[in-house]
Order: sequence, then C-alpha cells, then structure tokens
Amino acid sequence: MPRRFLVERAGEHFDLVESPAPSEHHLQEVMKMNPQLIPADDLGLDGDLLVIGRETSLASGSIDLLCLASSGDVVLVEFKTGPQNPDFRHALAQLIDYGSDLWRLSVDDFDRGVVQRFLRGGHAPEHLAGCHDLRDAIGRAGWALDSEATDALVERLADVLQSGDFHFVVAAQRFTETMRASLDYLNNTMRVGKFFLVEIVQLSGAELTAHAAQVVAAPSRRTQAATGPQVNTDEATFLASLDGDAYRDAFRDFLAACSALGLVLAWRSKGLSIRIPTPDRNEPLSIAWGLPDGAQWQGLRHLSVGVDRASLAMTPSLAEPVDRYLAAVEAVPGGRRLNTKMAARTFDASTAPNAVPALIDAIATLVREVNEPE
Repeated sequence: MPRRFLVERAGEHFDLVESPAPSEHHLQEVMKMNPQLIPADDLGLDGDLLVIGRETSLASGSIDLLCLASSGDVVLVEFKTGPQNPDFRHALAQLIDYGSDLWRLSVDDFDRGVVQRFLRGGHAPEHLAGCHDLRDAIGRAGWALDSEATDALVERLADVLQSGDFHFVVAAQRFTETMRASLDYLNNTMRVGKFFLVEIVQLSGAELTAHAAQVVAAPSRRTQAATGPQVNTDEATFLASLDGDAYRDAFRDFLAACSALGLVLAWRSKGLSIRIPTPDRNEPLSIAWGLPDGAQWQGLRHLSVGVDRASLAMTPSLAEPVDRYLAAVEAVPGGRRLNTKMAARTFDASTAPNAVPALIDAIATLVREVNEPE
C-alpha cells in the first residue's frame, strides 16, 4: 500500500501519496542536486552533509556522490539503477571499489586529487563557487566551525582515510529482504566501514511533487560501537604520558579545577582543549589546551593558556573579560609565547607546577565574570 502524507498549507489540508518516479535516474538527479535529502542523523552524523564529489572519477569509476560530515566522516553514495538483485550487488561492489580508491590517501592527496577537481569541474553547487580547496569548502558548509573545530575535522578525516572507515550508502526506490540481509551480513562481519540502505520516495498530489529519503537498513548501535575507531584519548592516558610527578600532579589539579568550574574538557587524539560556554553561540570558546610531551597543535605545547583570536571574534560578548584574562595569564611567571597565531602562554614541566595555582585563579575570575556580568 502506498504511503500517504497529510500536508497543511494556508489552512488547507490535502494528501500527498507515494507514487512511482519516472525512472531511477530521475530520483538520482533529485538527490544529487538536493543532497540535504540524505538523512544524516540516521547515518549517525550531525548536520547537513557537504558534497565534495559528484560523478567524480576515481580509479574504479565515477562515484555518484561523495560527501563530508562536520565530524570529518566520509559518506559514499551509489544509486542502484535497476530493481533486480544483480543491480544491488553491482552498486555494493562499486562502493567497496571506491572505498579502496580513497583508502590510505593523505588529506592533502584527497584534497588535491578529489575535492579540488570537483570544485574546478562543472558539478560543484553555487554556494561553493570560488572555493579553491577543502578548507574553503568547509568554510562554506554552514557549520560555523572555528579554527580548532576545523582542525579536529581534518584530523578525523585523516583517520577515516587511513582506516577506510567510510559510510557506504546504496540509494534506490525499493530494497528487498534479500538485499537487507546482505547489508546486515556486511555490517556484522566487516572490520571497518558502515553500510546503509536509503530509500528515495516520490509523493504526488494537489499539483505538487515532493521527495523524501529514509534509512531503511543500518548497522546496529552495538556493531557501530564495536567497529568504530577510538580516536580520542582520556584523562588517565593523558596524565600517564606526562614526564615528572610534579608536572603530572599540577596538571591533574588544573583539570580538576576546570571541571569544578563547569568548563568543558574536550578530549582529542593528541590531548584536549578546555572550553567555556558562551552566550553568543552554541560552540564554547577554548581558553586552554593540554598536549602530551612531544606533541603540538597550532604551535601550542604542554599546558597552554589563552585564546584563539579568530574564535574570540565570534563571541564578542566575551571580549572584555577575555582581555583581562589574557593580561592575568601574561603576568604569571614562567610562561613562554610560542610562534603561533594563538594569544596564549605555554607552561612546560619545569614551570607549570608553580604556575598552576595562579592560572586556576585567572580562569576562575574569567568564569565568574562571564557568568555574572556587571
């Protein structure tokens, strides 16, 4: 029985009824031109997807649709061109071939060899006009990422490319139970990669035509948890990586104080950023970073305290208290300014133990001023 949808417009009610599309090709074109139809939430991803490839040539052929999520995950979409099982198997095989083409590419090679070719070709959407590379396109995606979040996205993209942990999507009007069983088998036996079936539906009525897409088969949550790569460190692992008991204890005190003050400890694969919620936007502002010995991010090392000026520009209500915070950090003995775009001071194993109490005081003052403005 065809599905029916009740639509209300200007006080009128009418039905849209599921109807056959003129062809599979017609539905392909609808989704290619309107990738927001892809139900990203049901793929376990946040926000709309950014198209970074459409009919893009790879070693194994031309991929129908290649998308990037704000998390850095990669989505490969192939459209089933016919109703029979061989058509489905062919689409699955093509997806796996395309995944093998992208597997182990560096982010730079992926950008130059895939994304930039798409941006220069004739298939890029209007909102990406003038974009030269991957970071340009990310900036146009509407995700409102600051530099730190963008770097985290690129870091996750590098992990995905190296591991081959792609989101594989077969899209069509209808799937059989045999096709769903094949997908379930892949999701439960493949070490990496997640497979999804997405049905595209056409609806007609009241001289209107609408389209919708829904995930009809996906990995179980248990399967996703078991196979997904673990890219983030944690507090115990991070502290164990630090050299020296005094430095380790000082860092432990610093993290405990930040947690008690209600700050967000955002763990990454190479350490963490410490963030304060802001009234200007949903994304909190980073005011400190912790990096394990030997690691660096944007020139920051060890315990680094300060802000990214570009991120601060998007949270203007915090400008004055943050300026006072930076002045307080500048006054703490032992801090070094590194060659970085960040307005921050870095404290290493030799200087952090003595500096941490004053740094905690500076952060506590900032939190109080942000939460209790005059």
